[in-house]
Amino acid sequence: MVVMTAPAPVHIPVLLREALELLDVRDGGSYIDCTTGLGGHSEAIARAMGETGRLLCLDQDREALEFARTRLAPFGRRVRFVHANFRELADVAAQEGFQEVDGILMDLGVSSFQMGTAERGFAFALEGPLDMRMDPGSGGLTAAGIVNTWDETSLADLIYEYGEERQSRRIARAIVRNRPLRTTWDLARSVEQAVGGARRHTQIHPATKVFQALRIRVNGELDSLRAALPLAHSLLGSGNSHGGRLAVISFHSLEDRIVKQYFRRESTGCICPPELPICRCGHVATLRELTRRGIRPGEAEVAANPRSRSAVLRAAERVH
Repeated sequence: MVVMTAPAPVHIPVLLREALELLDVRDGGSYIDCTTGLGGHSEAIARAMGETGRLLCLDQDREALEFARTRLAPFGRRVRFVHANFRELADVAAQEGFQEVDGILMDLGVSSFQMGTAERGFAFALEGPLDMRMDPGSGGLTAAGIVNTWDETSLADLIYEYGEERQSRRIARAIVRNRPLRTTWDLARSVEQAVGGARRHTQIHPATKVFQALRIRVNGELDSLRAALPLAHSLLGSGNSHGGRLAVISFHSLEDRIVKQYFRRESTGCICPPELPICRCGHVATLRELTRRGIRPGEAEVAANPRSRSAVLRAAERVH
């Protein structure tokens, strides 16, 4: 098998205008991009923050971060780059002097660069090894390790929980039957054997949700998000006109649910069970939701960038 490497694509940041408006990026502000990728959102923030602004860029993908570093080189020392997962946000912010900031952005999911690089194993359209690690140098679990060693029940549960795939048991049975699976195409063919080709109404490949489930588990994405949200919240400062703002772009319902529930909880005072006659929790609202229903891309953006179609943007601001 010959593994082809796609060149780094032109990055199209999703919901860029809406994210900048919600973050209210201004001259002299300090900002953190927790998921820099190829630097599309970061570049826009750097331009808007002026000559005295500061931006901290994190990403767990070292190669993508180097592309962003080159892209943002004209901004000089105003922009800092750190190779890290955003679950390490508190430590990185302290080390870089970003303990209180005006805005934080999280753009979740897989970048175009990762999807377009066969060796990374994220895309069933490109033949490559079953890897799916966002930080390949970190060692640890790979998608190949899961599909070739987990028992059928565990595989089915994973595909159902993280992929929201109703035919998870049939798919898990086919995966076990076809072991060993070595490439993305081996896995995609196993899924097709189990449930058929593209689904009639959506034309979405049946392996899409399986690849999503494996990627989430390999990278611990949901656990990292749950850990990172309160860390980002704690770094938001209190400005003159409004508090610091946190904006999150998610790409599937599991991520969006976590963000929505966190914002809802931290925007609420008492969170005691309704049957209690008086408040005993002592919980105080420290956020105000700015996007109660979430913001989705318009038709024009989806037409220009089909990968944006599932994106949801939510934002909240710090209150005293």
